[in-house]
This record gives sequence, structure tokens and C-alpha cells, in this order.
Amino acid sequence: MTNSPGSVRPWPGRPPNRPPCSAPSSTGPRRRHRSSCAPSTPRHPQPPLELLRLALTESASPYAGRGFAFIAHTGEAHFLPEGNGFLVPAVDGHTLKAASFLSNKWPWLGASAPDTFVLRASIGRIGESGLLDRPDRHLVRTAIAELHHAVGPMGEPVATRVTRWDRGLPQYGVGHWDRVGRIRAAVAELPGLALCGAAYEGAGVAACIATARTAATTLIDTPTAHPAPAGV
Repeated sequence: MTNSPGSVRPWPGRPPNRPPCSAPSSTGPRRRHRSSCAPSTPRHPQPPLELLRLALTESASPYAGRGFAFIAHTGEAHFLPEGNGFLVPAVDGHTLKAASFLSNKWPWLGASAPDTFVLRASIGRIGESGLLDRPDRHLVRTAIAELHHAVGPMGEPVATRVTRWDRGLPQYGVGHWDRVGRIRAAVAELPGLALCGAAYEGAGVAACIATARTAATTLIDTPTAHPAPAGV
């Protein structure tokens, strides 16, 4: 099939009401072959800041709220098992998530108050944010009741204190380490920027300190585009 001058052969499958692709020229609109009208991806890679934004958005983890009931007893805690504490799996159906025997875990605490034993009860899991809205006394009584169930009678505490961390504990999902790798790769393209904290390589205190030290070292060792004035 041949076309007369100025005519355009219809594309196979083109809707009849779809206009042909055209581009301006010195002699007026000029028709193009359909292959030149196909969409294409940008030739230049995305800016590092955009890559970082996408990586952070993709890796956004859900956060769980956490409540802590600090409970102090007088005398030695003969009723507690050896060690620094225990964890309670979610399948057990208890409000108590974990217990830390602080006077055992931190020797300086036991040395500073030898006649008092302090432990910490952790309460709250992902999806249980409403639990932390309950009054302090309710959380304390719940923690004591479940501790009694776990380790035996403990007696009444001489002092208690409750603290809450709203959305304080990231919940790592499947593929978390791959997402962290993409974030780190994007950050590496932005000199002068470093990330640290519980959202990346661990939510514990030691892990957070480690990422903070790595971030600080990276910033110190990375030359900046705008050096500080002399004497600063």
C-alpha cells in the first residue's frame, strides 16, 4: 500500500479518533513514524536526593508504642530467676512484653541502692496503642499481676514509675535489610548527609549508638563543598 504525498498510513490498532503524532518543522506540521512517538525514560539518572526520598518512603516501617513500668522492691529479689530478664512471646496472649532485672543488668544501680531491687516491665506491641492510654496505676497493676504469674509472688513495690514512648519502636518487616541497603546507597551519593537511629540496623541502645558513631565518623571524614571559615 502506497501513500499519496502528505497522507499518513494508519498505525495497526490505532483508534480511529486518535490524532497522529506530529512535530513542527519549517514547512509546517510534519508527521512522524510511530516509533519516534513512543514514550522513553529520561537519559539522565534520578538525582541522589530524589533516590533518597524514594528509598525512605519505600522503607517506612510501622512503629509500635511502648510503655515501661519501673518497679522497686526492698531487699534482695530472691523470687527472681537468674539473669537479666526475660521476653514474653506475643502468642502467649499477655500484656507484658518483657521484664528487665535492672539491678542485675546494671551493677552501678545495685551498688547505689543495695537495699532496693529495681526491675522494668515493658508493655505494648504493634497495634496496641490504645493500651498505653490507660492510667498509670492500671499499667502498674497489670505488670505486677503478670510478673507474679511469671516468677511467683513478689510482694508490693515500694515505688513505681510509668513512662511511655509513642511510636518509639520500629517494626522491621520482610525485606528490611534490602531496603536499608538502598537507603545507604542513596545517602552515599549525598556528601555531608548521614543517617542513624533505630530505623536502620537495630532498635537497641547499643545498635543506635553504633549507627550514630558511624554517621559522625562519616561526616567528619567527608570534605564539604563549603569549608568553615578560618578560626571556626
